[in-house]
Amino acid sequence: MKISDRFQMALRNLVRRKSRTVLTVLSVVIGASSIILMIAFALGINQQQKDMVESFGGLTSITILTENNGGSTKVDQASISRLQSIDGVKVVVPFKSFYSEIKIEGEDDYSLDSQIQVMPDDVIDKLTGDMFSSGSKMARSDDNKIILGSEVRPMKMVREGGGYYGEPVEDFDYRGHKYFIRLGWQDENDDGVNFGNENQENGEEKKPTYADIPVEISGTLNSKSFVMGWSSVINESLYKKLQKEDKKLESPQLNQNFGPDGKPVEIKNDGQISYDNLNVVVEDVEKLEDVEAAIRKAGFQTQSSAGSAEEIKKTSMIVTLILGGIGSVAFIVSAIGIINTMLMSIYERQKEIGVMKVIGASINDIRSMFLIESGFIGFFGGIVGLIISILIGSLINKLAQGSGIFMGGGEDAKILLIPIWLALVGVGFSSMVGVLAGYIPARRATKLSAIEALRAN
Repeated sequence: MKISDRFQMALRNLVRRKSRTVLTVLSVVIGASSIILMIAFALGINQQQKDMVESFGGLTSITILTENNGGSTKVDQASISRLQSIDGVKVVVPFKSFYSEIKIEGEDDYSLDSQIQVMPDDVIDKLTGDMFSSGSKMARSDDNKIILGSEVRPMKMVREGGGYYGEPVEDFDYRGHKYFIRLGWQDENDDGVNFGNENQENGEEKKPTYADIPVEISGTLNSKSFVMGWSSVINESLYKKLQKEDKKLESPQLNQNFGPDGKPVEIKNDGQISYDNLNVVVEDVEKLEDVEAAIRKAGFQTQSSAGSAEEIKKTSMIVTLILGGIGSVAFIVSAIGIINTMLMSIYERQKEIGVMKVIGASINDIRSMFLIESGFIGFFGGIVGLIISILIGSLINKLAQGSGIFMGGGEDAKILLIPIWLALVGVGFSSMVGVLAGYIPARRATKLSAIEALRAN
């Protein structure tokens, strides 16, 4: 008997008993959708944990403790070159950070809450296209461009009681607005026109308390970039422009060095920017611990997410096994249903089995025919289960996006993740369960005596 004949007979027998086939397939659908959704939920939890760590520096980022943050490393070209020479290091990122509001023109209550990082132009050049969710990096000469971090979101300041709090704004049109960086602070009672009047007490000219420097959003980064999610990036040209404006303020924000009299002291550095922080980005998260050990061996003090990465792996494995185990219970029930259906089919088709044996069908032909039948039940159940899982997953993810009901409810929040490999495993596992469940009935069919089978009613 040809293999094509066995497939045709298996399909014909399933169609002939539609009601029983549909009910059996339905039990497989429940099992398949249960295990796919359970594993998808585990993958979603794992991804949220990774995204959270990425937003605070990343699973591939190592912080070098410099003189600015409790260490002894000087941020100079010698340190950068030594770190870059270590095997497994992808890029060394020196930066200088400060906090400043990115305001929206014409919208006084709105701002983009962000820490701003100044980076060397040659480091910004290493931002590649796949690290951007929109836009691109700025040119070295651009002194009015800023790149937003992946977690930077517009906030609306809401007054409550005696203070303010920021309320996230969803569905924000970034292209439809103009922006500026505000240095210093604005007095609510300041009318903005009295700068330059003399201070009546000492006769000195009164300086402004703030300055607004117009900027354009060059692009928005995603989680693949080596920039912390809550930070935005500016180049050296814009930072030098900000420094000039900052010096005109009553309380300069970018010059935090003060003399004995409490007044800011300007550092003369011949136009060079003094970076005070260092991050090392490794090529692969799997190499994080080895690279960090090599960096420490070279004499640097470090902090990293190595412990977090390992903890995420363990947590992910445990959660996946638990939820996968729960989903497997439904598969066991569906397997019992397939066995029951195939045994009933054998009892009803004893004469057909007897005739097949009489006309020369081999034991392998009969066995494979019933295995194909049960495999079809598992396959069809897996396909329908996958479709239902995708629909349920899409619905839950839409509810999660922009809501506070689910953890991590942002614009890209995904509580359930169904990658291609999970879809293939779900359908493949369903088919395999169908074949295995059909083995016992198929074996019984091969042992039937041809004469007894022909005598059966």
